[in-house]
Amino acid sequence: MKRISVLLLATLALGLGVNAQEKSILFEVGDAVQVTAEEFKAVYEKNKGVGAAIDPKTPEEYLDLYITFKLKIAEAYAQQRDTASQFKSEFGGYRAQLAKPYLSDQGAEQELLDEAYARMKEEVRAAHIMIALDGDALPEDTLKVYNQLLELRSTILKGKLTFENAARTQSADTWSAKQGGDLGFFTAFSMVYPFESAAYELEKDEISMPVRSQYGYHLIKLLDRRPASGTVRVRHIFFAANTGAEPAQAQRAERSANEIYTRLENGENFMDLLEYSEDRRTKDKMGELPEFGINKMMPAFEDAAFALENPGDYSAPVQTSIGWHVIQLIEKKPIGTYESLEKELSRKVKRDSRNTIGAKRFVKQLKQDYAFKVDERGYAYAKKLVDMEAFEAHTWEVPKRFQDRTVATFADQSVKVGQLLDFWAKNQQVEVGGKGDEFLRLQFNTLCNDQIVAYEDSQLESKHAEFRNLVREYKEGILLFDLTQDEVWEKAAKDSAGIADEYELIKENFLWEDRITYNYWVCTEQRDAKKIAKWLDKGRRDKVDELLEDQDALNIAYASGLAQQKDEPVLQEIWGTSKGTYGPIELSNGGFAVLYVEELLPAGPKALNEIKGLVIASYQDRLEKAWVAALKEKFEVKVDESVKAEVFAELN
Repeated sequence: MKRISVLLLATLALGLGVNAQEKSILFEVGDAVQVTAEEFKAVYEKNKGVGAAIDPKTPEEYLDLYITFKLKIAEAYAQQRDTASQFKSEFGGYRAQLAKPYLSDQGAEQELLDEAYARMKEEVRAAHIMIALDGDALPEDTLKVYNQLLELRSTILKGKLTFENAARTQSADTWSAKQGGDLGFFTAFSMVYPFESAAYELEKDEISMPVRSQYGYHLIKLLDRRPASGTVRVRHIFFAANTGAEPAQAQRAERSANEIYTRLENGENFMDLLEYSEDRRTKDKMGELPEFGINKMMPAFEDAAFALENPGDYSAPVQTSIGWHVIQLIEKKPIGTYESLEKELSRKVKRDSRNTIGAKRFVKQLKQDYAFKVDERGYAYAKKLVDMEAFEAHTWEVPKRFQDRTVATFADQSVKVGQLLDFWAKNQQVEVGGKGDEFLRLQFNTLCNDQIVAYEDSQLESKHAEFRNLVREYKEGILLFDLTQDEVWEKAAKDSAGIADEYELIKENFLWEDRITYNYWVCTEQRDAKKIAKWLDKGRRDKVDELLEDQDALNIAYASGLAQQKDEPVLQEIWGTSKGTYGPIELSNGGFAVLYVEELLPAGPKALNEIKGLVIASYQDRLEKAWVAALKEKFEVKVDESVKAEVFAELN
């Protein structure tokens, strides 16, 4: 949204939202623009605080500004800029972004944020038994797996089989099966949302009912829970020996780590021993690793790091799959406040599957509000028109003749057979795997949901005054930006003759005082300053340069340039009004100064190239005033004085 910061200032038109049903017209500009009393009041109340400290405006002054703004908008409509494809595309993108908060359940999003933060303050340790199941499995397959896990749960609860042994022998998750299903500790966003929710809702040692996720069904057992570990910063001394290393290398790495530990125990400093580390990535960082929380590092390393309590504490040698480590704690950080994590949480929620909850709740509520109803007879008729064999081969085409009956209704809208058939045809490329009826129903639901959300989108301006005003602001702002770009900014920037004429009109407002081009020396010793002044008088600049080369750099400071007297404080005490040498004089802040004036430039206007930006700005202002005067001639402005009196009475 590159333009919007400019548009906010340009339009002076950010609306606040008004609930009044009666909309009295305050003024009209031509035939295309009407401004209600409510719109003007909202805009004035919003913007009077913005400019109060800089340039406060009375309602009368603000009305004049707003009329001028609307004159430009009327011109944009007269030029049909609102119908241009580029405008429609840009404005459509902005409107879609503005509409997003109104097309989701905002309450659900806040609930998810609060829930996620509450869970992040605690870590749970759980084990699971999983039976894999495709996301699009048929209902009978889903029920079969569900019942299978129900029976297994009953067997475990009766004591006929332990959860751990059941996980080892029956879980499809082979990694956790080796640990008896144990997944270790985790927190919010570590697992898929349905699994996470089920685990956090369990009591210790409790086994859940079957839980559906995108991977299949799970039985979950809560093993433990603890306060959040937060994050740690550590450094380490490392010796490489991965799982495939030769025995001699593995032994060397272990011996080296043990030697480091022994030397630490004997009082040596951890930092002094970092030179032995074989981790090249961290050697230049004093062995420090990036800050991490749980489940971010290798388990053995992570357990040892979090077990350290105080900064400076170090671990005994720790073996991981890549070698041996001795770890020192730098800092332990508790979980941050909600305010500090809110943006990160919001990003995670929006990327996570839990984000669909708000959308589903929103659509469900819309269906209730708009009395959504499926015409099952109409739907059955539409389904009969689909040749499933051709559909699954992706070659089905919509019949040329059919009754365009209603398949669903909501508000004053209806979904027709023709719409549904077209939607099915466009989506038949998906592999349905013999699940045609289920797939068609799913696509039907998707179409209906899309239609009802699109209808709600079309109603936003009439339902939400704050949205209506904000959309108007963006629309008029884009129109104004493009129009002003063409009529004023670009025109002024490209008109070299107009810029030259403007310079002649205003150059006396931008004057240089007397200036000099100069060379300036400040010496620590008076004798050096006298030498410089003497050689300059004799025209022996070469001798001055030799002195500068011979002397310590701190003894003689040199500067040159072009300046007015007020521009250079160092020149104040020795300013020269004619060419030649001045000084040496003793400066009030220490040292001895010599000034050599090369050229005198008398007071006069600044050159065009020195103030070109200011000249263009002045020219733009002149063009805009002429443009506005022409717009006032072109468009009739009608102000309803009675409405104006009422509005001003309220604003004053």
